[in-house]
Amino acid sequence: MVIPTDSKKIPPLRIASIDIGTNTILLLVAEVEKGTFRPLFEKETIVRLGDGLQKTGVISPEAMERGLQTLNHYLGHCQALGAQKVFAVGTSALREAKNAQDFLKLVNDRIGLPIQIISGEEEARLSFLAVVRDLKDPNQSILVVDVGGGSTEFIAGKGDRVEQWASLTLGSVRFMEQFLRSDPVQEKEWEEMEKEIRKSLSQIPRPRGPFSRVAVGGTATTLASVEQGLNEFDFKKIHHFVLKQEALENQLRLYRSKTIEERRKIPGLPPSRADVILAGAAILYLAMKELHSPSILISCHGIRYGLLYEKLNFPISNCGLGIAD
Repeated sequence: MVIPTDSKKIPPLRIASIDIGTNTILLLVAEVEKGTFRPLFEKETIVRLGDGLQKTGVISPEAMERGLQTLNHYLGHCQALGAQKVFAVGTSALREAKNAQDFLKLVNDRIGLPIQIISGEEEARLSFLAVVRDLKDPNQSILVVDVGGGSTEFIAGKGDRVEQWASLTLGSVRFMEQFLRSDPVQEKEWEEMEKEIRKSLSQIPRPRGPFSRVAVGGTATTLASVEQGLNEFDFKKIHHFVLKQEALENQLRLYRSKTIEERRKIPGLPPSRADVILAGAAILYLAMKELHSPSILISCHGIRYGLLYEKLNFPISNCGLGIAD
């Protein structure tokens, strides 16, 4: 039997998304075939693009260089995995920095990667899209909390529809630099930060009727990792982990009682997050208190997932879960 030459199998499409945040830069490479989405590779690098941004209003040359080198490294992964298209977006730090366009030009000129700076509204929408496509329940009302380095997004909705949202200037790097200057943290510094967080949380949207609460972002996944005492990041143990308010309160006491150097020895806490974890955890904890949430579901999906879902325009039923082995 002769097989026609035009019947050769077309290789699956591979695409990538990069989320450039205030604290971290994240990469997702995925494979698309027959209307399904399969993550192949993920990487997170703490770059601190927004280091010192609150004081100076600009991204420092050192932070720009760290960002450039990380993005260049990520493009190497994309090429090795055969990604045919790479989408990159920037969030809070690039929205605020007076010299953001200088960084975009540097990256485009040196490694040929265009970056789109997205609004707080778009950031919220992509985070929400990532969660609802993961949970696959169009009838469930959801509130997504995305604690970032420079801002925190609260997004309420059902199905693919965002009903209410708020992007607040609450962030782990922002508040660490603004309030937590002592090591270990002094009581007065903590009280000032807590007061500022509580004041901002009055703007949190609340869905009508019963709703599920989901937290995304590096702060949330780190807290789940610490709670389980993981020696290294384990997607299967962190994704969909239920973090209880009481457990988070205990973690806050732990971080407040230790110096940054002592925190680096806590199981499950990446050393590079030791200085910002207290501010990030405080934002999530006080948000849970404000929402009367005894627990919150942790999701490893975030903007990078939402960005690919948007580009691919998949229905909820066709979204893949997890990371390929």
